[in-house]
Amino acid sequence: MRRLTQDPGLPPHLTVTADGPPLEAGVPPALLERIVSPLLANACRYAHGEVALRVHRSPVGVRIEVTDDGPGVPPAFAGQLFEPGRRAEPGDGHGGAGLGLPLARRLARSAGGEVTYDPGHAPGARFVVTLPAG
Repeated sequence: MRRLTQDPGLPPHLTVTADGPPLEAGVPPALLERIVSPLLANACRYAHGEVALRVHRSPVGVRIEVTDDGPGVPPAFAGQLFEPGRRAEPGDGHGGAGLGLPLARRLARSAGGEVTYDPGHAPGARFVVTLPAG
């Protein structure tokens, strides 16, 4: 997970941190990366300056939180976040095709996990991945 936060292509104005103990999810590392990468990419795309990746043990396995300090998700759009091809503000200049979140969720579910959005987090956005323990 920490490797994802050390990408030399990350915008220089961002501080990206990874926090938490080394935990083993019950999915192959490549699949874990495919699940978390779109969440981290979105956080970096919209953050003003801070992105955090936190890993915790949970009662069902592993919990990964990707949090940013950006504008957050408009409440009226939250129900459409995981629909393929949907973007809150298509003309916002941030790019993207609206496929990352649906793909991350589909992959997590295929492994017995889930990807959710935390509407109570502010400012910014928080996405939570839960996966079975390894």
